Amino acid sequence: QTELALENYASACAAVQNVLLSLHSEQIATKWATGPVIRTPAFRELVRAEPQDRIVALIMIGDEKGNKPRRRRNKCDVLHDL
Repeated sequence: QTELALENYASACAAVQNVLLSLHSEQIATKWATGPVIRTPAFRELVRAEPQDRIVALIMIGDEKGNKPRRRRNKCDVLHDL
């Protein structure tokens, strides 16, 4: 990998952490995950990833234990917000 590619990866990871911190401040539970699903054609098509795109995180969101459940959002609204 080139130095620029590593710098871009690190910047993306820092941005993900900032999103997680922001959600936590709103009492929204999160989990940063990756795994085999990010390499599947179905997932890459869902998020409209180009072949050269590198996915650095799946952000799972939910409610902290003990909180009342929130209204479930439409996936299009969530993807639009991101």
